Amino acid sequence: MANESNQKIGTREAIAATVYFLSTKLLISFPQHMAEMGQTAAWVVPIISFITATLGFLIIIALLKCYPGGNLIQASEEAAGPVIGIIASLGYFAFFFATTVILIREFSETVSTALLPRTPLSVIMAVFIIATLVAAYMGLEAITRAALVGMPLIIGTLILLNVLLLPQSDFDTIFPLFGPGLGKLLYNGVIHSGIAGEVLFLSIIVGQLDEEHKVQKMGLASLLVAASFMVVSTLNYSAVFPYPLSLHIAYPGYEASTLIYMGRFLQRIEVAFVFLWVISACIHLALSGYTAARIIQDMLKLPSFKPLLPAFAILGFTFALVPSDVPEATYVDFMIVKTYGGLAVFVIPLILLLITRLKAGSNINRR
Repeated sequence: MANESNQKIGTREAIAATVYFLSTKLLISFPQHMAEMGQTAAWVVPIISFITATLGFLIIIALLKCYPGGNLIQASEEAAGPVIGIIASLGYFAFFFATTVILIREFSETVSTALLPRTPLSVIMAVFIIATLVAAYMGLEAITRAALVGMPLIIGTLILLNVLLLPQSDFDTIFPLFGPGLGKLLYNGVIHSGIAGEVLFLSIIVGQLDEEHKVQKMGLASLLVAASFMVVSTLNYSAVFPYPLSLHIAYPGYEASTLIYMGRFLQRIEVAFVFLWVISACIHLALSGYTAARIIQDMLKLPSFKPLLPAFAILGFTFALVPSDVPEATYVDFMIVKTYGGLAVFVIPLILLLITRLKAGSNINRR
């Protein structure tokens, strides 16, 4: 069997997978939490977060350039030694694993509410976990090709949803433009830069890219596309569900789709949207589960990540049942994972880059 690390993916597949990674959260409770932080200016928060994430991504690229031929896990170990390198890698792993666990719960709750209210939540979660296991076992090449094929799916869904919601939108509700104030918006946007933390995915799989030298362009393109959809969709949701009503909509994407009316012979189209969201959720979960497993593989220098998958599945199922309800799960996601996750994703590489520069300056002085 060929080593999974030898699988190569193209530029289009890498960008498609990263856009999926960044954008799929828009289909669940993302707009609600943007309203909590930005009030009437909910759409401004992701602009600031994505700008901050872009700067963080450029720092990661600068670190990778100091250690050519390796990914972020290997660069972290070379920069600060094996002990600190493992601690840094555990931080990256915690971000992706926690993202996987919380999204399993959130997507399962969405399906339970919209399609299968009489099906036990644990059964729906088990289906998502099995789908994630199968996709991760198939490897990165299969997942990213599925993401490329499905890219028109999520883009078409978001565009169609935003267009069909225009008759229900009242853009007077976005005033005052800066909501709670520019200072608070800047603080919330920067501190929650972890909402774009999935761009770290590219630095983990950089060695598997056909055009490794284009990883910076891939990341910037993915961030730009995802940010555009996040900002426009959040703006539209804010116009459909004005603040403070938006604080009480648990599933903004689903609730917004129920408002779409296209005549008496075409109703309940939200069921079609949920079906598309399930496919998007499976691809997102496969990517996050694969990335978490790859981090542990590289950290422990294992020949394969596949033996880890059953253990991760059991842990993921267990931890996904810990939150008592959807509000608690979304709180953990946006107020803990996406907040402190930003430290692991962007601050740790910055510290490692500074250590690398200090070591390089020290070596020059010795000469």
